[in-house]
Order: sequence, then C-alpha cells, then structure tokens
Amino acid sequence: MMDIEPQKRRAPSMVWPIAIGLGTAMLAGGFAGYNQSAAENGDAVLAPWIGPVVAILIGGLALAYYVRRYADWFRNWSPRKRLYWVSLTLSCALGFVAAMVMQSGTSGPEGLFSNAAMTPTVAIGLSVMWVVGLTIALVLYHRTVDDHERRAYHLGGLAGFYAFVFPCPVWWVLWRADLAPPVEAMPLFALSLAANALFYFWFKFR
Repeated sequence: MMDIEPQKRRAPSMVWPIAIGLGTAMLAGGFAGYNQSAAENGDAVLAPWIGPVVAILIGGLALAYYVRRYADWFRNWSPRKRLYWVSLTLSCALGFVAAMVMQSGTSGPEGLFSNAAMTPTVAIGLSVMWVVGLTIALVLYHRTVDDHERRAYHLGGLAGFYAFVFPCPVWWVLWRADLAPPVEAMPLFALSLAANALFYFWFKFR
C-alpha cells in the first residue's frame, strides 16, 4: 500500500487581518460621523472615546477568532518569532488606537494633525498608553531581532533622525520671518516616521 503523507497545513491568509483592521477603522469612522451629524442637528452626542473603544473591542474579538482558527499553524512558530510578531502587532495597535481616538474628537482628515483642545482624560490616557505600550513593544522587539534586522532598524532610525533635523530648523527660521506657518510637531513626526519606515523596509527586504 502506498503511504499517504499528511498534507502540510497552509499558512493563514493575511487578507483577513487587513480586512479586520479596515473594518475596525470604518466602524470607528461611523461613530465619528454619527457624532458629527448629531452635533450639527443639536442632538446629544456620544463621548469621543466610545466609538474607538467599541470598534477596538469588536476588532479585537475578530482578530482573536482569526488567531484561534489557525492556532495549530501559529503553534509551530518559535518563541522568538512569536515575540517578534507580538511586538510588531502591539506597535501597530498603539498607532492605530491613538489615530482613532484623536480622529474621533475632530471632523475631517485633518483631525490627526489638529491642535484642537482635548479632554484631560483622553490626553492622559493616550500619553500613558503610548509610553507604556511602546516601551513594552520595544523591549520585546529588541529581544528578538537578529543582526540583519538590527542594522535595518538602526539605518531606518538614522533616516528618521535626518528627516527631522533638516526641515525643523528651516521651518522654524522661515516662520520667524513670516514666510511659513507656525512649526507643527505632528507633520514633522509623520515625516520622520515615514522616512524611518521607508529605509527600514528597504534595507530589510532588498
């Protein structure tokens, strides 16, 4: 009789995590749209944090189901690989949650870069979440990376540093001469982060 070898389990599709992330963002956007419409009509509005919290809970449950559905495949990962992806997932989740919370308090795409007033509760919550969460993610990340990724990480960080060092003083002196608007921290942060990511992925996957 011919031996029948068990078929190798296929890797789970990455389409579902992406769809879950997009669905979570759309749900949070729906809450923000409802609040904006209610405010324009003079009706009672929900607290700014309700939409993001509900969306994140539903998205988290969907992601947990996805991981459980393919638990056997994920169990084959080494402890190092698991910690690596936990650190990346946590870092992405921090940025995702922060963006949704900040966007929920304003209208339009400029919400992420708005300097509008923020409640003390939301400001303190975001600050604590960013510092504590990012610290944990970075500790896990640096415990798992190899020399190749560490080099890509360092070069990406250097690119992000230059992306801040060059435009920031130029913008500042032009503002002082009334040739540019006031210096904004978040656009510079976004530029630095984009340069960091671009160079990191280039040196990691080339």
